[in-house]
Amino acid sequence: MAECEIKEQDFTGGAAESFGNFFGPDAIRELREKIFSKESQVLSEGRHRVVAIDLEHDGQSLPVVVKVFGKQGGWKDRYDRSRGTKAARSYRAARFLQKHDVGTPEPIAYLDRWEGSRLVESYYFSRYVTGLRSFKDHLLQIYRDQPECDHFVALITHVAQAMRRMHDAGFVHHDLGNQNMEFRQGSGSYWDPVQILDLNRGRIYEELSDAQRALDFARLRLPSKFLVILYLMYWGEKKPPAAFVRALEKHRSRFRWWAMSRKMRHPSRAPPNHGYPEVQDIWIWDSQSAQAAITMMRPERKKHYPGGRHLAVVAATLKSGFGIWKKYQEVLPEAFQKEVSLSGKIGMSLEACDLDVDRQLEYLEPLGKIPVLVRFCHHESEDVWLKTSALVSDLHEKGHDVMLALLQDRKAVTDPASWAHFLKFVISRTAGKVSLIEVSHAVNRMKWGVHSAKEQGQLWEPLVPLMKEYPQLKISGPSCIDFEYHYILSALEEVPEGLHFSALSHHLYVDRRGAPENLQGKFGTVEKCALLKAIAIRAKTCDSRVVISEVNWPLEGTGIYSPVTASFPRPNEPEHHLHVSAEDYGYFMLRYLVLTLCSGYVDQVFWWRLVAHGFGLVDERAEGGWRGRPGFEMLGHFLKLLGSARFVEKLETREDVYALRFEAEGKEVVMAWCNGGTDAGELGFEFSKVLDVYGDRSADFVLSDAPVYLVR
Repeated sequence: MAECEIKEQDFTGGAAESFGNFFGPDAIRELREKIFSKESQVLSEGRHRVVAIDLEHDGQSLPVVVKVFGKQGGWKDRYDRSRGTKAARSYRAARFLQKHDVGTPEPIAYLDRWEGSRLVESYYFSRYVTGLRSFKDHLLQIYRDQPECDHFVALITHVAQAMRRMHDAGFVHHDLGNQNMEFRQGSGSYWDPVQILDLNRGRIYEELSDAQRALDFARLRLPSKFLVILYLMYWGEKKPPAAFVRALEKHRSRFRWWAMSRKMRHPSRAPPNHGYPEVQDIWIWDSQSAQAAITMMRPERKKHYPGGRHLAVVAATLKSGFGIWKKYQEVLPEAFQKEVSLSGKIGMSLEACDLDVDRQLEYLEPLGKIPVLVRFCHHESEDVWLKTSALVSDLHEKGHDVMLALLQDRKAVTDPASWAHFLKFVISRTAGKVSLIEVSHAVNRMKWGVHSAKEQGQLWEPLVPLMKEYPQLKISGPSCIDFEYHYILSALEEVPEGLHFSALSHHLYVDRRGAPENLQGKFGTVEKCALLKAIAIRAKTCDSRVVISEVNWPLEGTGIYSPVTASFPRPNEPEHHLHVSAEDYGYFMLRYLVLTLCSGYVDQVFWWRLVAHGFGLVDERAEGGWRGRPGFEMLGHFLKLLGSARFVEKLETREDVYALRFEAEGKEVVMAWCNGGTDAGELGFEFSKVLDVYGDRSADFVLSDAPVYLVR
């Protein structure tokens, strides 16, 4: 890349050889007039001015961007005399990046004018590339209009790859903010190359250390979880070096202190308006795993919890904890002591937005007229709400009992009017077609957008006038998740006057313990359900009915579609330890259903969900098209055999052996299994045949993790 020297009038500089003719004596004078003309296109105005103009020479026209560097102090002028001006350094850096195929607008020239020891004018010229938008602008559009995790990950993947190319070339930017990377989005998932801007602080080295690489991550403005994803993508298959991670935290800590000291350093300047939402208000939806994405790492989440959140939880626990514990001790001995009809107790969840509804209904049909749960999400469009409402109407007409789950996002809290509109929209179109509506979702997880019990109560307030308008409404809640019942107590304290829950609904996952019988402390699934029942009995704002509205196990081999896998797992990362095989998933499901329902503590269980690659009974991404997993066949047989059966008793058995007796259409059936082993001992129940978990005759009677049915 040849270069020509510029010495015209009082100006010195350099230009790429093919553009030298644009910088003759008369041209420089005209350039200065264009740059400062009121008609020039100003791209940025501040300490440094950036304008777009056309260079003219001999009938040729060249659109360029000119960065006009402002005047500076004397000591900086002395530095620039020895190291080159900002314009000269920008030009040299751009030529270096261009030589190494790193994206940056094509360098055209630079011009400087000195008066003695003072730099009085300095300009950097680069080719004008139209349609560029900064990384910052792309992020803001996602936060505002497209809060989809896959789109977010695609965006930061693009940036990570550009940063890696830049560093591998040997260039450290030293001022790499979101605004200093620009690019265009093409059709689909294609992105134009990232253009690196504002290069004057950069340095060129033969090879960069891990600490030097980390320096360019310090100023990036991203939620902490997605910053981690960014640098995982940057390192690719290689694990990020420990030295890089340590240096990154050090550099980011220093930058935070530097940013906080801005007012002291520049007391007369107005504080910058970055335009970003507060990090705790950033909410991203992960459609692959059908849940809100984690945006912040644990330290950042803890920092942004409201101050009174934990105090409210402690106060609610102290207020009602003793009474609930006493009630728990009363109800625990009642497990499996009463007859229970399974008819209408086992429900299934469908997805109206991202999956073919007709195909889901085809797979639902063999399961019979079981209850169905349908989710509405606040972040979705009204068109999606209408489509989901149509599904509800169809299910109602087909004779299914329908329950709704209404999911919030962070905007539901920050923009209450939009949440009230959502509730009115959904309820007005589904009233009379549904038996129960669960309002809000997993509120003890910050990623779902609710940061305190007080905010939870605010989400319920619009329900009070709606219940007067639609007196047939039955609402459930507070829909916390996992074995964290202290959050239930705190949430129930915030139920507004005029609202009473017809059921206590909860999402009771046990995947971290493996099998549903496994203990968490002294609590297995049965004990957890007993405690949940005790809370419902004692709660003044809730009926004693308990509904488990969401449960499943994550499936191995499903990658980012699994609910426990990161949005971007590292290449060659081992299988997550919480994943289970498709067979174990089916075994655990059946055991969970009978333990929760036959114990007498839970009135309904909804499986989440019928179709989902990472956690569903049907795999929509299977090779060759949709395919039912083993659990789908297992549940189908269970419902045919016991779906309308009556549970009679739990047989006395050896440790880890379970045997539950049912009466079904004149037959007696014992469902039996052994948790975590095998057992061929007697059960004290005479039977004429043994059916395996798929309903086929089994030659041998041996209990294992797979339930069997003993029929007489």
